[in-house]
Amino acid sequence: MKIIVVLAAIFAVSLAKSVNLLRTSQITDELINDPRFLIYEVEEGLFEVDDLETSVANITTKSLNEDVTFYIFTPENPDRGVQVRASQLHDIVRKTGFNIRRQTLVVIHGWRNDYTAPVNDRIKNAALRNHNINVIVVDWSPIASRNYVTAKGSVLAVGNYVGDFLLRLDDELDHRLHKMTIVGHSLGAHVSGNVGARTKGLITTIIGLDPAGPLFSAKNINNRLDPTDAEYVHVIHTNDKRLGWGIKMGHADYFPNGGKSQPGCGLDISGSCAHARAYKFFAESLDNDNFSSKLCGSYSNFQKKRCGENVPSNMGGFPIVRTSTGNYYLYTNKGSPFARG
Repeated sequence: MKIIVVLAAIFAVSLAKSVNLLRTSQITDELINDPRFLIYEVEEGLFEVDDLETSVANITTKSLNEDVTFYIFTPENPDRGVQVRASQLHDIVRKTGFNIRRQTLVVIHGWRNDYTAPVNDRIKNAALRNHNINVIVVDWSPIASRNYVTAKGSVLAVGNYVGDFLLRLDDELDHRLHKMTIVGHSLGAHVSGNVGARTKGLITTIIGLDPAGPLFSAKNINNRLDPTDAEYVHVIHTNDKRLGWGIKMGHADYFPNGGKSQPGCGLDISGSCAHARAYKFFAESLDNDNFSSKLCGSYSNFQKKRCGENVPSNMGGFPIVRTSTGNYYLYTNKGSPFARG
């Protein structure tokens, strides 16, 4: 009880400062379970606690041409991406080796990440190992590195900007929207949804990897991922009610291990381990596509083996099989390889 009182005093005194650094011993269940606070692990044992009620959004007024860049990877150049800006679109083929006849996978990171983040590397590397495609990694880190309220408030503008880039690829370079698949993690999943809305739902597939939950509304689909954003929306939920959000957002939604916590993650105070599992599962699926799941009405029914005769579906993979609809459940291993087949 004493530590709760001390924490209350800390937050009361420092309301003007929306971010506090706390050690593991200072993180209480009250903080973890209160949606007002977003907990982010900055290093082992040290957590940044962001008060979402007092954080102030600082939506960028800088040119998005400076804040959003694109890194192009190809089978011929899988390791060193070539950076281009939207203003350099007409040089993309000459400068990067981008092939307009290939399929393209667009990868969009989330909060506090950039183009070098593990989410991008894992997905890009697995995709290029197994498929003759282009990969575009979107870097919006100048915005994503700011406080969560600012980053969340910018997903619509960033999504529109990336959407305009893809529309120009279609219109000016004849690289058609139906050849594009977008995958986004966390806030990047909602950026992906806004890309899809900007392109009028003509993108073939959007894959949402544990879409971010804090400050988004189920009723407001205008700034988040939803099934209207592409011809087919495939969503993987791994950290509901923490960093992620487990409401239905796609044509097919997958809930490995129930979609809230993940085996092998231990205490996982901030939820970052479970949140990251979404992109780790997807990256692994590009190598083996063994994440078999079952259509089921609830995780409880799945645990009670009431859905064994229901329709199976593979979570992830590329290209995504676009025939599954509904909610799907599966178990995974604690560590890699995660898929059980």
